[in-house]
Amino acid sequence: MRPLLAALLLLSLPAAADDSARVQELVSGRCALCHGATGSSSSPLYPKLAGQHPEYLLKQLLNFKRGERESSDMRKVVRELEEPDMRGLAAFFSRQTPTPGDAAYPEMRAHGEKLYREGVPGKGLKACYECHGERGAGSATLPRIGGQHALYIETQLALFEERRRTNDNAQMQEIAAKLAPEEMRALAEYLSGL
Repeated sequence: MRPLLAALLLLSLPAAADDSARVQELVSGRCALCHGATGSSSSPLYPKLAGQHPEYLLKQLLNFKRGERESSDMRKVVRELEEPDMRGLAAFFSRQTPTPGDAAYPEMRAHGEKLYREGVPGKGLKACYECHGERGAGSATLPRIGGQHALYIETQLALFEERRRTNDNAQMQEIAAKLAPEEMRALAEYLSGL
């Protein structure tokens, strides 16, 4: 190993240990009640954070802090957090293993899969997987939606449709506006099982 690289790695170790203790403190004190200790929330009202991309999570935390994404609960949680704390939390939750959700309406999954895989050409909607990936894993700029709670997905689609969620891809507002409520539910049911 090159001396400079070895020195940099050694310098980063104590900070990583300190960050880990701080992150664990934040997770248990602020995050776990709603999102679970490993980011796999048991309540369908709160999103699963496990396996989400760290860049996406950091953006959402910063958006809540700056008031660019609305949530009175999250505003309170992030009010006193600094960016290094947010980076640590984003990294922590991104390393956790995602879990599939439970389907409330399993009979809708086939329709949801068709929407996800084929879109609705007659409405000008392309397949969801083209942006979110085959299994809904997302990217640094798009959320992991595979395995997410169906109710949470459906709620977010409705917020996009109503233009009440504006901190993310504006294209989602146009997409959600073209989806009927039963299509939103079908998509959510399919995605929850991925």
